Amino acid sequence: MRTAALPPAVAAVVALAVSGIRRLTPILLESSVSLPPAETFPVYLAGTRFAAFLLIYGLLFGVALRSGLRDADVSATSTALATGASATGAFLVGSAAVLWFLGPSRGLLATAAFALGASLGIGVQFAVVAYAGVALGDSRRRRPEPPRS
Repeated sequence: MRTAALPPAVAAVVALAVSGIRRLTPILLESSVSLPPAETFPVYLAGTRFAAFLLIYGLLFGVALRSGLRDADVSATSTALATGASATGAFLVGSAAVLWFLGPSRGLLATAAFALGASLGIGVQFAVVAYAGVALGDSRRRRPEPPRS
């Protein structure tokens, strides 16, 4: 059994994107861009949250499913662990960049603990999504063909 390479790579890119999406409001408030009217701001934020949902449960799950369908040697467990680890690391780097841009509003230790905790949560979430995708793909690949009439 081996680890699929594509889900951890996709997870790293998606985790970087999600680290910015999750902190979009403070980023916009601290930056010098002009903000949309107050009535449309929540709509834009909901749209970015939906984009994050599509990236995680659409793109990442689809890539993991495809890996499980294509290769009989792929291990769901090792792929999930690698995906979780790469997502944790990428989200931590993205969060550190965003928090560096914003400046810590709390103490440095509290900010680091918050970023680490959020990164671990993202890592677990991505690992579960990758495991489900690879395992589903593996079960679909192994399912016998129905008899043709």
